Amino acid sequence: MKKTLALGLLALAMAAPAQASAVQLNIAHRGASDARPEHTFAAWDLALQLGADYIEQDLQITSDDVLVVMHDDTLNRTVRGPAENCTGRVDTKTLAQLKTCSAGDWGKFAGGAWTGEKIPTLEEVFQKYGKTVNYYIETKTPSPEDDMEPKLLALLDKYDLRESAVKDWQVLIQSFSADSLRKVHALDARLPLVFLGTLNAASIQSVREYGVGIGPSFGGVTKANVDLAHAACLNVHPYTVNNVADLQRMLDLGVDGMFTNFADRLETLLGDKAAPGLTGPKLAAADTRRCRGEQKDVPGDVGGTVPATLSLTLGAPATFGAFTPGVEKVYTASSSATVVSTAGDASLTVSEPGRLANGTFSLASPLGVAITPNAWTGPVSNAVAAIDFSQPIAANEPLRTGTYAKTLTFTLSTTNP
Repeated sequence: MKKTLALGLLALAMAAPAQASAVQLNIAHRGASDARPEHTFAAWDLALQLGADYIEQDLQITSDDVLVVMHDDTLNRTVRGPAENCTGRVDTKTLAQLKTCSAGDWGKFAGGAWTGEKIPTLEEVFQKYGKTVNYYIETKTPSPEDDMEPKLLALLDKYDLRESAVKDWQVLIQSFSADSLRKVHALDARLPLVFLGTLNAASIQSVREYGVGIGPSFGGVTKANVDLAHAACLNVHPYTVNNVADLQRMLDLGVDGMFTNFADRLETLLGDKAAPGLTGPKLAAADTRRCRGEQKDVPGDVGGTVPATLSLTLGAPATFGAFTPGVEKVYTASSSATVVSTAGDASLTVSEPGRLANGTFSLASPLGVAITPNAWTGPVSNAVAAIDFSQPIAANEPLRTGTYAKTLTFTLSTTNP
């Protein structure tokens, strides 16, 4: 008996970029760092409540070789306490000295509810959150003699985070130092790494050798360089995007995630597209592997039962650029579908596309739709299919002002439940 599951997708004739990833990640910049003192548990706790997919940690190292979480390499801006312990360079102080300082009693937070916040060690962060959150960790101005990178990897191993970093991107490691990232890559080439720097053809070519993404300053992000990164199967995570107009502009350009001090603002803009729980990084990792043609290992449970499941999730509605009268051109757009099936086989089909319509006026040529892949020969979990649309427009074709649209029905079915 054939079982089916059908969903509709709306194709609109509006400008929108293709994405390398089906998700856009909400990365809490130093935690909820506008509302709470940065890099404190108060800031990370709030960021998670506001919907962040990742909480960020910048790493410094103490004089007794402990990794602590702090943005600056000096204490003066965000730390208060005895001058001999709480001013000057971080790497000249022991951890015991730093623990005499407050990390929540400065700037607009002075005298507030967070004066008791201490400078956290990375190990304390892992001890508190374990595998319940996703971490975005930066090696900050590392020196070769510090051995910051192997210390970081040792902590990932101690708290059972290395394999989930490799497989599900539960930990992303970033740096402005390409040398630091290459050092991590030499220690474990499987780990996902992100270079902080300019997004251009040269950086894309370089980072593709060892990393999965680039984190540029958001002011330099354009559709052209995002598309160029996506063509190289690299993710784009700009920083630090705070006002609503800039957040929306980055979403419209198709970035794969962004750093923000206001996780709630980004979560509101993402709406139903926001990934629930820990799933966003997993989907991003799967999309990148698909783009690169790499096989993703799918874990299986031993013992127990599996209910019959056909699940189809469609990506964002596909959109074309504005049609130009008098110009012969084939316009293209794309979306994606995520398939979960416990069946022995599954296939994904689309209804007869027909023609895009603007009221009662229709385009002369039918809409083209291609699904890749469109069939699976066994159970799959979060398999991603690319959906590509094409619309030919002739040079002499009349076009009516307004928006063209078409609703299609996508059907996931099996003959072998």
